[in-house]
Amino acid sequence: MTGNPIAVFDSGIGSLSIIRELKREVQAEDLLYFADRVHFPYGTKSHQQLLDVIVNTIRYLKRYKPKLVLVASNTPSVQILDDVRKVITDVPIIGVRPPLKEAARLTKRKHIGILTTQNMVNSRELENQIRREVPQHILVTKFNASPIIELIENGVHLDDERRTFDVISRVLGDGVDEKIDVMTLSSTHLPFVKGYLNSLLPTVRFVDPAQTVAKDVRKFLSFNRMAKKSGSGKLQILVSDGKREFEKSIRAMGVREPVEEVFLTF
Repeated sequence: MTGNPIAVFDSGIGSLSIIRELKREVQAEDLLYFADRVHFPYGTKSHQQLLDVIVNTIRYLKRYKPKLVLVASNTPSVQILDDVRKVITDVPIIGVRPPLKEAARLTKRKHIGILTTQNMVNSRELENQIRREVPQHILVTKFNASPIIELIENGVHLDDERRTFDVISRVLGDGVDEKIDVMTLSSTHLPFVKGYLNSLLPTVRFVDPAQTVAKDVRKFLSFNRMAKKSGSGKLQILVSDGKREFEKSIRAMGVREPVEEVFLTF
Protein backbone atom coordinates (compact mmCIF):
# COMPACT_ATOMS: atom_id res chain seq x y z
CA MET A 1 0.00 0.00 0.00
CA THR A 2 2.85 2.46 0.68
CA GLY A 3 3.44 3.00 -3.05
CA ASN A 4 -0.24 3.64 -3.83
CA PRO A 5 -1.43 7.22 -4.45
CA ILE A 6 -3.40 9.60 -2.26
CA ALA A 7 -6.59 10.53 -4.12
CA VAL A 8 -7.66 14.17 -3.69
CA PHE A 9 -10.89 15.49 -5.18
CA ASP A 10 -13.55 18.17 -5.14
CA SER A 11 -15.92 19.70 -7.67
CA GLY A 12 -13.21 21.52 -9.61
CA ILE A 13 -10.12 23.60 -9.15
CA GLY A 14 -10.35 23.94 -5.35
CA SER A 15 -8.29 20.82 -4.61
CA LEU A 16 -5.20 22.56 -5.94
CA SER A 17 -4.94 24.66 -2.77
CA ILE A 18 -4.68 21.39 -0.81
CA ILE A 19 -2.39 19.73 -3.39
CA ARG A 20 0.13 22.58 -2.98
CA GLU A 21 0.40 21.93 0.76
CA LEU A 22 0.54 18.14 0.33
CA LYS A 23 3.47 18.54 -2.05
CA ARG A 24 5.34 20.37 0.72
CA GLU A 25 4.27 18.14 3.59
CA VAL A 26 4.45 14.66 2.01
CA GLN A 27 6.88 15.18 -0.87
CA ALA A 28 7.47 11.49 -1.63
CA GLU A 29 3.79 10.66 -2.04
CA ASP A 30 2.10 10.18 -5.42
CA LEU A 31 -1.05 12.26 -5.71
CA LEU A 32 -4.12 11.62 -7.85
CA TYR A 33 -6.07 14.86 -8.30
CA PHE A 34 -9.62 14.55 -9.63
CA ALA A 35 -11.47 17.76 -10.56
CA ASP A 36 -15.09 16.63 -10.86
CA ARG A 37 -16.43 19.57 -12.84
CA VAL A 38 -19.49 17.58 -13.99
CA HIS A 39 -20.83 17.89 -10.43
CA PHE A 40 -19.80 21.50 -9.77
CA PRO A 41 -20.89 23.07 -7.48
CA TYR A 42 -21.20 20.90 -4.38
CA GLY A 43 -22.39 23.90 -2.40
CA THR A 44 -25.94 24.00 -3.80
CA LYS A 45 -26.80 20.28 -3.69
CA SER A 46 -29.20 18.58 -1.28
CA HIS A 47 -27.83 16.18 1.34
CA GLN A 48 -28.95 13.16 -0.68
CA GLN A 49 -27.53 14.49 -3.96
CA LEU A 50 -24.24 15.26 -2.25
CA LEU A 51 -24.07 11.85 -0.58
CA ASP A 52 -24.73 10.09 -3.89
CA VAL A 53 -22.07 12.14 -5.71
CA ILE A 54 -19.36 11.69 -3.08
CA VAL A 55 -19.97 7.95 -2.60
CA ASN A 56 -20.01 7.33 -6.36
CA THR A 57 -16.89 9.46 -6.85
CA ILE A 58 -14.93 7.50 -4.25
CA ARG A 59 -16.13 4.24 -5.78
CA TYR A 60 -14.91 5.48 -9.15
CA LEU A 61 -11.51 6.51 -7.72
CA LYS A 62 -11.01 3.08 -6.14
CA ARG A 63 -9.97 1.76 -9.58
CA TYR A 64 -6.73 3.75 -9.02
CA LYS A 65 -6.15 1.85 -5.75
CA PRO A 66 -5.69 4.88 -3.45
CA LYS A 67 -4.33 4.23 0.02
CA LEU A 68 -6.19 7.31 1.28
CA VAL A 69 -8.96 9.53 -0.12
CA LEU A 70 -9.04 13.22 0.73
CA VAL A 71 -12.39 14.93 0.18
CA ALA A 72 -10.92 18.37 -0.47
CA SER A 73 -14.17 20.28 -0.04
CA ASN A 74 -15.68 21.76 3.11
CA THR A 75 -19.35 21.26 2.20
CA PRO A 76 -19.39 17.43 1.98
CA SER A 77 -16.77 17.12 4.73
CA VAL A 78 -19.02 18.96 7.20
CA GLN A 79 -22.42 17.77 6.01
CA ILE A 80 -22.12 14.11 4.99
CA LEU A 81 -18.66 12.64 5.67
CA ASP A 82 -19.85 10.45 8.56
CA ASP A 83 -22.54 8.98 6.28
CA VAL A 84 -19.98 8.41 3.50
CA ARG A 85 -17.73 6.47 5.89
CA LYS A 86 -20.65 4.17 6.78
CA VAL A 87 -20.98 3.23 3.10
CA ILE A 88 -17.29 3.20 2.09
CA THR A 89 -15.47 1.06 4.63
CA ASP A 90 -12.49 -0.31 2.68
CA VAL A 91 -10.49 2.90 2.15
CA PRO A 92 -9.69 5.59 4.74
CA ILE A 93 -11.27 9.00 4.09
CA ILE A 94 -10.16 12.41 5.40
CA GLY A 95 -12.08 15.66 4.93
CA VAL A 96 -11.42 19.38 5.30
CA ARG A 97 -13.40 21.54 7.72
CA PRO A 98 -13.63 25.24 8.54
CA PRO A 99 -10.73 26.06 10.90
CA LEU A 100 -13.00 27.51 13.59
CA LYS A 101 -10.83 26.69 16.62
CA GLU A 102 -7.90 28.54 15.07
CA ALA A 103 -10.08 31.52 14.13
CA ALA A 104 -11.53 31.69 17.65
CA ARG A 105 -8.00 31.61 19.10
CA LEU A 106 -6.78 34.41 16.82
CA THR A 107 -9.63 36.92 17.10
CA LYS A 108 -9.06 40.00 19.26
CA ARG A 109 -12.42 41.62 18.50
CA LYS A 110 -14.31 38.46 19.49
CA HIS A 111 -16.02 38.35 16.10
CA ILE A 112 -15.07 35.93 13.30
CA GLY A 113 -16.37 35.44 9.76
CA ILE A 114 -16.85 32.23 7.78
CA LEU A 115 -16.61 32.49 4.00
CA THR A 116 -18.35 29.37 2.70
CA THR A 117 -20.89 27.92 0.26
CA GLN A 118 -24.60 28.67 0.01
CA ASN A 119 -25.58 25.32 1.59
CA MET A 120 -23.10 25.66 4.45
CA VAL A 121 -24.50 29.05 5.46
CA ASN A 122 -27.79 27.29 6.35
CA SER A 123 -26.22 24.00 7.44
CA ARG A 124 -27.24 22.40 10.73
CA GLU A 125 -23.91 20.55 10.76
CA LEU A 126 -21.92 23.79 10.53
CA GLU A 127 -24.05 25.25 13.33
CA ASN A 128 -23.17 22.20 15.45
CA GLN A 129 -19.46 22.65 14.68
CA ILE A 130 -19.68 26.34 15.69
CA ARG A 131 -21.32 25.36 18.99
CA ARG A 132 -18.60 22.77 19.66
CA GLU A 133 -15.56 24.82 18.64
CA VAL A 134 -16.32 28.52 19.14
CA PRO A 135 -16.76 29.88 22.69
CA GLN A 136 -20.14 31.55 23.25
CA HIS A 137 -18.67 35.03 23.81
CA ILE A 138 -17.32 35.08 20.23
CA LEU A 139 -19.71 36.22 17.51
CA VAL A 140 -19.80 34.33 14.19
CA THR A 141 -21.00 35.79 10.87
CA LYS A 142 -21.40 33.53 7.82
CA PHE A 143 -20.99 34.78 4.25
CA ASN A 144 -22.33 33.01 1.17
CA ALA A 145 -19.22 32.92 -1.02
CA SER A 146 -20.78 30.73 -3.76
CA PRO A 147 -20.62 33.62 -6.32
CA ILE A 148 -16.86 33.95 -5.64
CA ILE A 149 -16.37 30.18 -5.92
CA GLU A 150 -18.14 30.09 -9.30
CA LEU A 151 -15.99 32.97 -10.54
CA ILE A 152 -12.80 31.11 -9.51
CA GLU A 153 -13.93 27.85 -11.13
CA ASN A 154 -14.49 29.77 -14.38
CA GLY A 155 -11.02 31.36 -14.18
CA VAL A 156 -12.37 34.93 -14.06
CA HIS A 157 -10.04 35.83 -11.17
CA LEU A 158 -7.07 35.22 -13.46
CA ASP A 159 -7.91 37.83 -16.10
CA ASP A 160 -10.75 40.12 -14.93
CA GLU A 161 -9.61 42.00 -11.86
CA ARG A 162 -12.49 44.49 -11.80
CA ARG A 163 -15.21 41.82 -11.95
CA THR A 164 -13.45 39.76 -9.28
CA PHE A 165 -13.24 42.74 -6.93
CA ASP A 166 -16.91 43.58 -7.63
CA VAL A 167 -18.15 40.06 -6.84
CA ILE A 168 -16.07 39.78 -3.66
CA SER A 169 -17.20 43.24 -2.52
CA ARG A 170 -20.86 42.30 -3.02
CA VAL A 171 -20.44 39.09 -0.99
CA LEU A 172 -18.70 40.86 1.89
CA GLY A 173 -20.83 44.00 2.02
CA ASP A 174 -19.73 47.21 3.77
CA GLY A 175 -17.97 47.69 7.08
CA VAL A 176 -16.87 44.08 7.58
CA ASP A 177 -13.40 45.07 8.76
CA GLU A 178 -14.87 47.39 11.40
CA LYS A 179 -16.37 44.37 13.22
CA ILE A 180 -14.50 41.25 12.14
CA ASP A 181 -10.75 40.65 12.41
CA VAL A 182 -10.49 36.96 11.42
CA MET A 183 -12.21 35.08 8.57
CA THR A 184 -11.98 31.41 7.59
CA LEU A 185 -11.55 30.43 3.95
CA SER A 186 -14.09 27.61 4.15
CA SER A 187 -14.04 26.56 0.52
CA THR A 188 -10.87 25.16 -1.02
CA HIS A 189 -11.40 27.53 -3.99
CA LEU A 190 -11.05 30.67 -1.87
CA PRO A 191 -7.25 30.69 -1.27
CA PHE A 192 -6.89 31.54 -4.97
CA VAL A 193 -8.39 35.01 -4.33
CA LYS A 194 -6.55 35.65 -1.07
CA GLY A 195 -4.65 38.51 -2.72
CA TYR A 196 -7.94 40.20 -3.59
CA LEU A 197 -9.28 39.62 -0.07
CA ASN A 198 -6.14 41.07 1.52
CA SER A 199 -6.43 44.16 -0.68
CA LEU A 200 -10.09 44.72 0.23
CA LEU A 201 -9.70 43.92 3.94
CA PRO A 202 -6.06 44.57 4.90
CA THR A 203 -6.76 44.44 8.65
CA VAL A 204 -8.53 41.07 8.52
CA ARG A 205 -6.62 37.81 8.95
CA PHE A 206 -7.70 34.98 6.62
CA VAL A 207 -7.27 31.42 7.87
CA ASP A 208 -6.75 28.65 5.30
CA PRO A 209 -7.06 25.05 6.61
CA ALA A 210 -4.86 23.58 3.82
CA GLN A 211 -1.69 23.39 5.95
CA THR A 212 -3.56 21.71 8.80
CA VAL A 213 -5.10 19.14 6.45
CA ALA A 214 -1.70 18.36 4.88
CA LYS A 215 -0.22 17.82 8.35
CA ASP A 216 -3.19 15.56 9.26
CA VAL A 217 -2.45 13.46 6.15
CA ARG A 218 1.24 13.15 7.08
CA LYS A 219 0.38 12.10 10.65
CA PHE A 220 -2.24 9.60 9.43
CA LEU A 221 0.19 7.96 7.00
CA SER A 222 2.94 7.83 9.60
CA PHE A 223 0.71 6.43 12.35
CA ASN A 224 -0.69 3.73 10.04
CA ARG A 225 2.74 2.93 8.53
CA MET A 226 1.49 3.81 5.05
CA ALA A 227 4.00 6.59 4.27
CA LYS A 228 6.21 6.32 1.21
CA LYS A 229 9.77 6.59 2.48
CA SER A 230 11.66 7.90 -0.54
CA GLY A 231 11.42 9.21 -4.06
CA SER A 232 9.75 12.25 -5.55
CA GLY A 233 5.97 12.11 -5.72
CA LYS A 234 4.16 12.34 -9.04
CA LEU A 235 0.91 14.22 -9.69
CA GLN A 236 -1.74 12.66 -11.94
CA ILE A 237 -4.64 14.95 -12.91
CA LEU A 238 -8.12 13.89 -14.02
CA VAL A 239 -11.03 16.16 -14.96
CA SER A 240 -14.62 15.13 -15.71
CA ASP A 241 -15.65 18.08 -17.89
CA GLY A 242 -14.37 21.24 -19.57
CA LYS A 243 -10.79 20.04 -19.97
CA ARG A 244 -9.69 22.99 -22.13
CA GLU A 245 -10.88 25.71 -19.70
CA PHE A 246 -9.60 23.74 -16.72
CA GLU A 247 -6.17 23.29 -18.32
CA LYS A 248 -5.97 26.99 -19.12
CA SER A 249 -6.65 27.87 -15.46
CA ILE A 250 -4.17 25.45 -13.92
CA ARG A 251 -1.45 26.37 -16.44
CA ALA A 252 -1.91 30.00 -15.40
CA MET A 253 -1.35 28.81 -11.81
CA GLY A 254 1.92 27.11 -12.76
CA VAL A 255 0.73 23.48 -12.92
CA ARG A 256 2.42 21.70 -15.83
CA GLU A 257 1.33 18.06 -15.49
CA PRO A 258 -0.84 16.60 -18.28
CA VAL A 259 -4.61 16.50 -17.76
CA GLU A 260 -6.71 13.46 -18.66
CA GLU A 261 -10.46 13.87 -19.24
CA VAL A 262 -12.58 11.03 -17.85
CA PHE A 263 -16.24 10.29 -18.46
CA LEU A 264 -18.49 9.40 -15.54
CA THR A 265 -21.67 7.32 -15.64
CA PHE A 266 -23.28 8.86 -12.54
